[in-house]
Amino acid sequence: MSPLLLLAALAATANTTPRDAIAAYARATERSDPEALNEAVQPSAVMYCADGTDTRATGQVEWKTKLAASLPPTPASTRIDWLDEGKESAVARLTAVRGALRFTDYLLIARLREGWRIVGKLCEAGVDDSIPPATAAAERVIDAKLAADRAWNGALLADSIDARALVMTVENGEFVAATLAEWQARYVERRKHSPGNAVTVTSRQVDVRGSIGAARWTFHSPSGSDWSDRALIMRRPDGRWRMMALLFVKDAPAD
Repeated sequence: MSPLLLLAALAATANTTPRDAIAAYARATERSDPEALNEAVQPSAVMYCADGTDTRATGQVEWKTKLAASLPPTPASTRIDWLDEGKESAVARLTAVRGALRFTDYLLIARLREGWRIVGKLCEAGVDDSIPPATAAAERVIDAKLAADRAWNGALLADSIDARALVMTVENGEFVAATLAEWQARYVERRKHSPGNAVTVTSRQVDVRGSIGAARWTFHSPSGSDWSDRALIMRRPDGRWRMMALLFVKDAPAD
C-alpha cells in the first residue's frame, strides 16, 4: 500500500471524537469482534470489573480471546448516560446490555495522534441505581491526590491510586504511562527542589454508580498552566476506594 493510501485508510478509521471511540467500542463488544476492538482501545488499557466481593483485571489479550470465543450477545445495546469531555481527554458512563446482563461501564478516553482511544475501563453488572451513589468516598480519593501533589507526598499518593493503576498523559500525540511506584520516586526527587505543587482547583465533576465511578478535576498550577485530571475510581474488596487509571493533560473544555 502506498503512503498516501495508508494515510487515507488511517484517516477513515480514526476516531475524531470521544463518541467515535465509544461507538467503535460498542461495535466490537456487541458483535464479539476482537479485531474491531483495536479501533477503540489503546493496547495497554486494562478492564477492571467489580462484582461486590472481588475485582477482576482483564488485559487486551484475554479480552480479545474472550470476544473471539463468544457469540454476539442478544440482545445487545450501548447507551451513553454521562460524558465529560475536554480537548484532550474524556470520561464516560455507559449502560451496556449484553444478553441477560446489564453492565455499567466507565471509560477513560484520550486523544492520541491516531485518534481518540479508550485507555481504561471499569465495569459492574447489575448496579442498583436506586441506591445513593458513594460520591463522598470518590471525593475523598481526589482530595488525597491533591494533598499528595501539594506536598509531594508519596504515601498520600498511595492512598489515592491503586498499585496496579497506570498514571498516563499524552505528549505530542504520543501515549505515555508510568506506575504508581515510578510516580512515588518522582515525588521524592521533586520534594528535594520544592515543597509541593500548590495547585488551585477550578472545577470538579464526580460520577459514581455502585462500586465504580469516574471524575474530572481541573486546576491552575503556580507556573500559570491549566490542567485536567480524569480518573476511573473503584471500591476495592477491602472497602477502600482508589483510582484504577489516571490521565492528566493540559486541557480545555470541548467546544
